Amino acid sequence: MKQNPAKWEHGTSITLRNGLVKNVSQSFTSLTGYMPEMVTGKTIEELLVNDLKATLENPELINKCENLHCFIFNRWMIPEEVYISFTECGASDETIVSIHTADSLGNGELSLCEKYERLLEKERAEKEELKKALKAKDDYVLFVAHELKTPLAIISSAVQAIEYLCGSELGDKCKGFLNRIKQHTYKQLRLINNILDISRLNAGAIKIVRKNMDIVGLASEITESIKLYAQQKNISLKFSSESDSMTIALDEDMFERMLLNLLSNAIKYTPVGGEINVSISKTRSGSRDYARIMVKDQGIGIPEDKQKLIFESFGQADYTLARQTGGTGLGLSLVKKIVSALGGEIFLESKIGEGSTFIIQLPVFLVRECRVCETSSGQKLTQTVAIEFSDYLF
Repeated sequence: MKQNPAKWEHGTSITLRNGLVKNVSQSFTSLTGYMPEMVTGKTIEELLVNDLKATLENPELINKCENLHCFIFNRWMIPEEVYISFTECGASDETIVSIHTADSLGNGELSLCEKYERLLEKERAEKEELKKALKAKDDYVLFVAHELKTPLAIISSAVQAIEYLCGSELGDKCKGFLNRIKQHTYKQLRLINNILDISRLNAGAIKIVRKNMDIVGLASEITESIKLYAQQKNISLKFSSESDSMTIALDEDMFERMLLNLLSNAIKYTPVGGEINVSISKTRSGSRDYARIMVKDQGIGIPEDKQKLIFESFGQADYTLARQTGGTGLGLSLVKKIVSALGGEIFLESKIGEGSTFIIQLPVFLVRECRVCETSSGQKLTQTVAIEFSDYLF
């Protein structure tokens, strides 16, 4: 008496490890009457007729046979005619033994491992499509940003030329218009620069150019360059360092962008009459020295549940305040990516009503150079500061 082939459900299988039964599917248990604990640890030959043992003991024959025709018995010794296929799954030492009836083979039923492999292939294809879509998005963003940056650069140059050539002849009203044009041009340049840099950092397209530099002197110069903006809100801006100098390998432009973003953020959220402290020190973690840069403000503070969000692109803890201050939510995202590109880490300590402290740790090491490099020209820094602090109009 045979079992009805229709009873054989999809997914009837046995999993072997090192030739022994590891587990069986629910449909196998239902059809044969064998509970998993009754077959676990046994060989599959114990469930099959004797004349198949020789084939099962010969791996070469198994590899040549797509399906082995045999009988399988239920616990009452009633045989069921089936076809069995063996499939090695991935790099594991497991074998999936898929059990089919003649009808199920004719209907094109897939074995469990075949279904798994197809699922993996589909997942790989979807990941590849997503990768292509993300690259297309990044390429489009870079193209649009470049196209927008070109006319803005021309407008900025034209304004500077007018101020240089006609400054003494311009009335206060015209100067006011030019200042407005300059401010909003710089705002858009800042946004575009942030988008470009984030996209390039994401794509690994920015080359980090390290030079041996005095990080204390560089940080002090950057801090000094923005004092005029801090004075607009009567903010006291203080710089301190535990040593007069500390030479490390730095990408000057990246460090400049990073610190200016943090300072701009601090001035933006510190109330009138408040205080901002910038400090440099050396710390040690494990067997390595790190330069520790701290920017502490007296702003509104950031809720604990929003502290991770602010490092994401367009992530802001308070959207109402962000609209009032002109924030886009890209600055801190860029800072984190720059810190990561420089091999460092960034931390945040903040409590509501008590301000925030951003802590950056950069590894201290030197590149092979003959001398310690000087910082870039003051004119270049002034231009960068003007763009970063374009929310403030003189």
